[in-house]
Amino acid sequence: MNYYYGMVWLLGLLLWQSPLYSQSVRLDSFQDVQLLNVQNCSVVQVNASWNHQNRVKIEKLANICYVAEIDIEDKVIGATIAKEWNITIVPTIIVLENGKEVKRFVPGISMRFNEDTIISDVRKEVKK
Repeated sequence: MNYYYGMVWLLGLLLWQSPLYSQSVRLDSFQDVQLLNVQNCSVVQVNASWNHQNRVKIEKLANICYVAEIDIEDKVIGATIAKEWNITIVPTIIVLENGKEVKRFVPGISMRFNEDTIISDVRKEVKK
């Protein structure tokens, strides 16, 4: 019996430490997007499900900012966000302060970021 409880405890500990625990929030309604206005600092990645291999792991920034993602393929808000935020290429990473855009990162023609560089650049922008 003690073996069983030990295994359950170990499994719980491993799941708690897993990367799934600190994933970014997926914004899939207009109410979720409006909540960005009440955050002091937000980092939003706009991407498409077909471009998942070029996704930046912005959840690495969760300790300094609210992090979220929007899929422009989402039929509910994707097209509206792409038009209103003038998204021309994916992934696009936007840094917001109190709901206002302060910096935008767009990749080159490869549609790919150097993840370490972009995480470092976002950290610098947030600390200003």
